[in-house]
Amino acid sequence: MEARPARTVSFERSAPAFAHAAALTLTTPAPWRALPSGPSQRPLWERAFQQVGENLPWLVMAWGMGVAASSLRLLKGWMLLRRQVHEAVHASWEWQQRMEAMARRLGLTRPVRLLVSSKLEVPSTLGWLKPVVLVPTATLTGLAVRELELVLAHELAHIRRHDFAVNVVQTLVETLLFYHPVVWWMSQVIRVERENCCDDLAVHQGSALPYARALTALEALRLQGMGASGPALSALGGSLTDRVRRLVLAPAPRCSSRWAAGVSIVTLISSLALAVPLTALAVQPAKVVDVKAEPVAVPAKANALPAPVVAPMPRPRLVAAAAPAPSVAPVPSPKPPTAERAQAGRDDAEDEDEDDADATTRVGQDRLSVDQLVELKIAGVTPEVVAKVTAMGYAPTVDTLVEFSHAGITPEYAKAMAARFGKPLPSELLVGMKHLGVTPEWLEQMKSLGFTSSDPEELLSAKAVGIDAAWLSDLKAAGFGNLDLDTAVELRALGVTSGYIRELEAAGLKPANVDELKRLRTGGVDADFIRRMQQPRK
Repeated sequence: MEARPARTVSFERSAPAFAHAAALTLTTPAPWRALPSGPSQRPLWERAFQQVGENLPWLVMAWGMGVAASSLRLLKGWMLLRRQVHEAVHASWEWQQRMEAMARRLGLTRPVRLLVSSKLEVPSTLGWLKPVVLVPTATLTGLAVRELELVLAHELAHIRRHDFAVNVVQTLVETLLFYHPVVWWMSQVIRVERENCCDDLAVHQGSALPYARALTALEALRLQGMGASGPALSALGGSLTDRVRRLVLAPAPRCSSRWAAGVSIVTLISSLALAVPLTALAVQPAKVVDVKAEPVAVPAKANALPAPVVAPMPRPRLVAAAAPAPSVAPVPSPKPPTAERAQAGRDDAEDEDEDDADATTRVGQDRLSVDQLVELKIAGVTPEVVAKVTAMGYAPTVDTLVEFSHAGITPEYAKAMAARFGKPLPSELLVGMKHLGVTPEWLEQMKSLGFTSSDPEELLSAKAVGIDAAWLSDLKAAGFGNLDLDTAVELRALGVTSGYIRELEAAGLKPANVDELKRLRTGGVDADFIRRMQQPRK
């Protein structure tokens, strides 16, 4: 057989005994090779591409329907969140000031609003240019002051990292490539790492153990009254167990994260590039050339010889044999950072020991560590402050001195609170009341309105949800006066205002009592819903 170029494929067929042997020579352009014309002998990949090309309009229509369904789901969630923002009430002035102070410490220059919603289960952050932090009502009364500060620090970390804008882009990619499992896997990894980064920023505002306690307390508030089963999910996103373990234990080795991320990106780019040949198939369907074999003259002597037995031809390949694929050496996985993990475990253990030591170490009596001295200096604690705190009747521990100094508690304030409640208040409760702005004047104002409770925690809850004389007067003018403190706290937490009551009355519905008012507000019944339900059907 004569020599041919590298792009030439030769076929040799055996003829019957009474026919001449025929040789067929085809020359095809690179990189494609000639294939047998029979449909059953065509390779699987070519048949698959042909099927995709024939059904490409239906595939595009199915993709469009999936994108439309995902977009509607996102639009519904967006509208629900915007409605919650519209119905939320402003947090108390004291908490707004505290959050602004934390925002300045994190380097935020944009104003951030703090809103309270009774329909929200977990804290959320909304907006990029004008960010808003939404917190459930239960967090103001169910979390300690320090725990709520750490939760707010987590939400402010989202704003600092511009996570809202990144999440919008991520959601658009998920919507367009909803069919790709790698996209969903990558999105889940990104969300988990996003929460971990914000956890780290929140820990820098305090320590790991108090923040872990804040997460578990927040999850306990979310699960109250819910018959949820299965693995617990953190109220801030991600697995609660994994996040708490990450905060208090040594981090697990993550040796293959870069390699996995590289593979994910390559897979995603490949899926996007696949659309180009598929579109080409729809525009220019593949042509099948029917080549007839022409007999080649053979010597007469060949008639006397038996027909040669020809070995079956191997299936043609897309890539020429002269250009073998280069072998790729396996990438070794880096060794787990044993030393770093051990150091992280020691750091967490030291943080726990420091927290316990701060609560028991008395200034002026026990030996102070370097960290404790720095902490006392930053808080502005002086020997005079130690003497004042001791004169108030409180043990001068590092925790008490630092918290009193940050809150600005004076002997006059502690004495006034003790006179109002008939006994000295615990240091943690006194700090919380000072942070929320519970003053002797506010207590006298509440007493003049009929709230003579001697329980400081009840009054602290009332202040946390923003109960004041103006709100109580408006509610009384709307027909709901003479409320006890628990009922007032519940109504305020639900977002009941005099404007809401007047809107219901304008729509033709006047709540007969407080229970009906709470049921209407909890169920989300508003004036617009009442009007739409009372319209006659056509």
